[in-house]
Amino acid sequence: MERLQHIVQLLSRPIEFASRDAYAHLAAVKNLGPYVSRQIFQALADEVYPPSVETDLLTLRQLFTDFDDGLDPAEQQRRLAGARAILRRLSTMSEGHEAPGQSAPELWNLPIRYAKGVGPKRAALLEKLGVRTVEDALWFLPWRYEDRSVVTAIGQLSPGPRATICGTIRSSDLKRTPRRGMAVLDVTVEDATGLVHSVFFNQPYLETLLKPGARVMMSGVVSAGRKGWTDLRMDAPQYEILGGDAETPLHVGRIVPIYHETRGLSCRLLRTILKGLLDQYLGDLHDILPESLRAKHRLPTIQAALSEVHFPSPQANLDAFDRGTTPAHRRLAFEEFLLLELALAVRHRSVKEEIKGIRFTIGTPLGTRLRHLLPFRLTAAQERVLAEIQRDMASPRPMNRLIQGDVGCGKTIVALCAILIACGSGYQAALMVPTEVLAEQHYLNLRKLIQALGLEVVLLKSGGSAKARTAILRQIKTGEARVVIGTHALIQ
Repeated sequence: MERLQHIVQLLSRPIEFASRDAYAHLAAVKNLGPYVSRQIFQALADEVYPPSVETDLLTLRQLFTDFDDGLDPAEQQRRLAGARAILRRLSTMSEGHEAPGQSAPELWNLPIRYAKGVGPKRAALLEKLGVRTVEDALWFLPWRYEDRSVVTAIGQLSPGPRATICGTIRSSDLKRTPRRGMAVLDVTVEDATGLVHSVFFNQPYLETLLKPGARVMMSGVVSAGRKGWTDLRMDAPQYEILGGDAETPLHVGRIVPIYHETRGLSCRLLRTILKGLLDQYLGDLHDILPESLRAKHRLPTIQAALSEVHFPSPQANLDAFDRGTTPAHRRLAFEEFLLLELALAVRHRSVKEEIKGIRFTIGTPLGTRLRHLLPFRLTAAQERVLAEIQRDMASPRPMNRLIQGDVGCGKTIVALCAILIACGSGYQAALMVPTEVLAEQHYLNLRKLIQALGLEVVLLKSGGSAKARTAILRQIKTGEARVVIGTHALIQ
C-alpha cells in the first residue's frame, strides 16, 4: 500500500507539527481542515482501499471538517490526538506489519463523535451517559442481560412470558388511528406451526424494512389479541432481519446485553454502536495486566473480557452474567481496583515526599497546661496516637492520617492536643465538622478549655447575621482568633 503510506506521511507532517511541544505550534498551522479533506478525497479517488481503511480515512476527514471554524483549543487538541491514533493505525497497515497496542494510549482521547454510526447528535446523547471517548464506550458495560437464544415455535406461544420466534413475514400493514393519527404497523409472522401479529407504534419507516417474504427473528412479550388466546400478538418486539447463514444475529437469537438508555438512544442502537467499536478498536487496546498476573488469578485478556461482557458466547451462563460474576467481569473489576490502588499508592508516595516547609514545635507549654486542666488522664491508646501525630507534625512533610474509633473513645481530645501544638508554634488552627449542630457542640465543649489556656476561639458557620459573621472573619484575618471551629464554611 505505497499510496496509503504516502497519504499518511502527507497528513502526519502538519498534524505532528501542530501537536509538538504540548501543542505549542497549534496556532501557527492554518487551513488544516481543507488540506486534510483535499488529501483524503484525492486518496479515495485514486485507489480502492479495504473497508476498514476507508472508514478510518473518512473518520479522519470528519475530525477536521470544522477544525478552523473557531473551535476552542481544548477541542482542537482532542481531535489532533484522535487523528494521530488513526494515522498510527493506518501507518501500521501501510507498512504491512502489526504493532500491538501502539495506538491504545490514544483511545481515551479519541472522541466518540467520530466513531462509525455516531455523529454529533448521538455523541451529545452518549455524553449524558458519561461516554465521551472510544475508551469510555468500550467500558460502558451492560447492566443486565436477556436470554433470547431459545426459539419457540409460534404454535407453542402462550400469553404472558417473553419469547423469541423465527419465521417469515406474511404481510405488513401500516395504518393510522383516526383521532391522534398514530402510525400502527401490523406485521404478521408465520412459521410451519402458526402465525403471530407483531405491532409497532409510530415507526412507519419499518414498513420499508419489514417486507413480506423477509426472514426475521423477533423477541418480545406475548399477549392475547382481540379474539383472546387464539389471536396472539407481540407489541414493539425486538427484531432482526436474517441475512446469510453465516450472519450472527445481534439483537435476538442470543444472550443480549441491556444497557442504560437515554431518550433518543435505545438499547438496540447502543448494541449496534458497541459492535462496531469492538470490531474496529478492540485490537488496539493494550492489556495493562502482565501475562504472569493474569495466569496467577486466572483472568482473561482485556480483549476477551470486553468482547464477552458486551456480547456473551452462546454457552454463557445467564445468571452469572446478571450477577457480574463471570471471569470476564472479574477481569474488568480486578483492573479497576488495581488501577485505583496504584493511583492511591502514587498519591501516598507523593504526599510523603512533598516538603511542606513547616515543622511544628512539639514541646510547647500549652500541651502540658491542658493535661493539668483535664479531669482525667489520657489512655495508652490516646498517648500512642498522639505520639504518632507529634512525630508527623515535627516532620517537614505533610501529615496524612486517619484516626478511627468508636463514639466516646476520645478522638476529639487527641485533635485538641494537635491543635495546641499548632497554636503553640505560632499558627492558627481549624476544626471542621460535617454539621452545624456538631460544630456548636464542639464549640461549647472546647471553648472553656481553650480560653483557659489564653487562646481565643470562634465558631464559624453558614447561618447567623451578616454583622456577626463579618466580626468573626475579621478576628480570623487579624489572627486574634487562634482556633476556629466550624462546618464546610471554613473552606469557602
